[in-house]
Amino acid sequence: MAVTKMSEENIAGGLQWLCFLFSWALFAFYAFQFRRQTCGWEVIYIAWIEMIKYVLEIWYGDQSPFTVRLMSGAISPWLRYGEWLLTCPVILIALSRVGASEGNYSIRTMKLLTSDQGTIIMGITAALSTGNVKVCFFFVGLMYGANTFYTAATVYLEAFRNIDDDLKPLVKYMTYCFYSSWCMFPILFVAGPEGFGHITPAGSIIGHTIADLLSKNLWGIFDWWLDYQVKVRAMMRNEEDDEEGEEGEEGDKAMVLAAATPPHTATVILGDPQGSLVPYYTKAFAKLPAKLAVVDSFESLLDELDDMKEAGTKVDMCLVAPTLLEHQEFDRLKSEHDVKIVVYVEGLAAIPEDSLAPFRGRCDDFIEAPARGVMVDESQLAQVFYRHATSLVGPTASIEAHMAAQTAILLAIQADIAGLQHNNAAPTGKGTMQPTDSDRRSCGVHVLHLARIRCGRGGGAFTSVV
Repeated sequence: MAVTKMSEENIAGGLQWLCFLFSWALFAFYAFQFRRQTCGWEVIYIAWIEMIKYVLEIWYGDQSPFTVRLMSGAISPWLRYGEWLLTCPVILIALSRVGASEGNYSIRTMKLLTSDQGTIIMGITAALSTGNVKVCFFFVGLMYGANTFYTAATVYLEAFRNIDDDLKPLVKYMTYCFYSSWCMFPILFVAGPEGFGHITPAGSIIGHTIADLLSKNLWGIFDWWLDYQVKVRAMMRNEEDDEEGEEGEEGDKAMVLAAATPPHTATVILGDPQGSLVPYYTKAFAKLPAKLAVVDSFESLLDELDDMKEAGTKVDMCLVAPTLLEHQEFDRLKSEHDVKIVVYVEGLAAIPEDSLAPFRGRCDDFIEAPARGVMVDESQLAQVFYRHATSLVGPTASIEAHMAAQTAILLAIQADIAGLQHNNAAPTGKGTMQPTDSDRRSCGVHVLHLARIRCGRGGGAFTSVV
């Protein structure tokens, strides 16, 4: 008997450590995804609370106040109930918008939260009671729980009907995981020390830890992946652009005019190992005369370049993540393929030139990457694109392609002039903004510099048009 008890305690301790480590790994992963704007707040919060709970349970689980010892001799695991109060409402908030966008809550969210609070409060009261009072409060809690299950079923059914067909199996897995794990809690309550004592405290810990792994960790992974897929697809389908400022509007005009000549396109390969920026750049390149291919690793990038070379397709530009610069064979891109390398960097404007200088020999250009909800600077992307798209502005490009590219360049310069004039304007006595003579001279110098940048290797053709 002692051997069995020791074996149960060892299993319980091992599962607690497993749940802690799994929660910690998920928290780190979700934190990274949250920084990339590809994760909701609910799953990262749940992983954080779960991680703290198991630290306390491993080291102080049998001590007060985490375990309450009643005058009747019974024990009540308050740490477990407190964790339920913190995590279950957030799980149900996430559940209430399964298959919908973040922040898309409804009256069912309120129903789920209300019934869940009733379930937990009735369950805690039952755990602290004895005799018929315990039974009464337990069944009242079951009634609240039944309402929670019914409301959750309506959410899952609606999500299953409205979501894309290839995501329907994921909704099924979430449903199975939710009901199988949440049904374990009342069963463990009745059989455990809080109920009729048919299983030991260690056995109760084993059962509750397995239920936590399913209901919080595994279900959270399903929820994150489904939410990510819904966000990406909604972004891909959304064809309406946000309102932009004057400079952004000029950039749009440039790309629209350039896209008016679809037979003249340049080929671009996007190397994004994380895949989080694919929808942003796909939407931006759709406005440019470009064919976009996407790869997720350096090896895939080389394979794509080799395949296109064999097919006789010229690749004008590779837009890659800075992590690919660290690959030991990165220089093969320049030595084996005649392609321009542009690196997207988050926070580029804040990086000193000295830090970028060592990498300039390995690539041709840098561009600001979208991050923390900031969309692609489409005007800047158009400028970099036309600077390096030799199929459009190179010596072998057609006259029509030259004209479309140069029109876009001129409009981009016009937008820069407007921006410089606005930023360099000085206040007058009447409260309006007028540029001074020195500002105009400074603006002229900047515009000449910008013109040289815009022309790039297409400078000869640009000069002929001007």
